[in-house]
Amino acid sequence: MRPIIILTIVGLLSASLLAVVDDITREPIAKAKALMERRAIEEVFPFPLDSLRTVTQGETSFFEARDTEGQLKGIAVKSSTEKGYSGKIEIILAVQPDHTIIDYKVIYTNETPGLGDKISKPKFREQFKGKTLEGPIWKVHKDGGFVDELTAATISSRAITDAVHRGLEHINQQYPNTAAQ
Repeated sequence: MRPIIILTIVGLLSASLLAVVDDITREPIAKAKALMERRAIEEVFPFPLDSLRTVTQGETSFFEARDTEGQLKGIAVKSSTEKGYSGKIEIILAVQPDHTIIDYKVIYTNETPGLGDKISKPKFREQFKGKTLEGPIWKVHKDGGFVDELTAATISSRAITDAVHRGLEHINQQYPNTAAQ
């Protein structure tokens, strides 16, 4: 009977300590994640951000880059896919007001180092720049599309193509009139 009481006390103390540590670290982790996303947004826009406005629609946040006169210069969105080789991939996608892709930045991935993680390299990202939803077939070459898949990382290539495509669709749904500008 005595070992059960000791084990129960140790378990309760451990659970309490874990809850306290979680409570203490939750806010700093959220702040660090927000800062990382802000830096990613700044990186995908090729111009200084005079003003960045966040617009939330449901679970999706859009980031409007505006100049000093308030003119829309670009739109960014956080997009993700669960289709990566090692699970979830998250990106920040930036487009011009006409929905032409400026660039994207991978902000979360567990893809294989040296293979699938090449989806974040400039050489691979370059093939998406200037594309819109209307133009190409949003698949890798192997599947009849425009994306040059990475050698030994076709799944990662398909996944990033999916994430970019989803981001463009979100922007087109939220900003249907800016595509005509």
